[in-house]
Amino acid sequence: MSKKILGLFLVMLVIGANTIYIPEVEAAATVPLSITVNGNLVISDADNDTGMGINPTKNVSIAVTPDVGHTTQSGSANFRIRTNRTAWRLTAQRTASDAGGTGIADADVKVSVTKSAGSSANLASGALVAPFTAQTTLSSITTALAVDVVSGTAKTSSAKDFANTNNWFQVGTAYSIDPDFFYSPGTFSSTITYNLVSP
Repeated sequence: MSKKILGLFLVMLVIGANTIYIPEVEAAATVPLSITVNGNLVISDADNDTGMGINPTKNVSIAVTPDVGHTTQSGSANFRIRTNRTAWRLTAQRTASDAGGTGIADADVKVSVTKSAGSSANLASGALVAPFTAQTTLSSITTALAVDVVSGTAKTSSAKDFANTNNWFQVGTAYSIDPDFFYSPGTFSSTITYNLVSP
């Protein structure tokens, strides 16, 4: 009897083994990758075009000594723009001038703006806005509100620049005054703030 039970048990074991489901071993890895490119607006010092030159303060000092034969006296401040936005503007606003007893008026100080670009940049990405398309005066930069100097319609980089050294759009600003014996000794002062904004 025990032999019959043992045989029946073995038969049941073989049948059971054929019906047991053994799942396949699986392995999987998923990488949900999301890359967000942020819009960026950067002004850097053209003479110190590094991370330390971001949002620079550029001092311009002009010494005027009125005398016969003296030519226009001038000083300049140049900076660079980098942006991956397709709509941007460079604006300017000024503090009220302090004539400092000199008798110099805002209209006596001439302002010139020029633009240039690096080899990996798009010079046509920004256009000068009137009246800055030609030499104008300091009074064109108002104290009441910001005025547009450059209007941007494309990102400043026109080609991939792995070193990010030639992708700049440069704005040059020059300030000048003609010497005149009408002016008295003293120091005329004002501060111009240029802002890069989008749109």
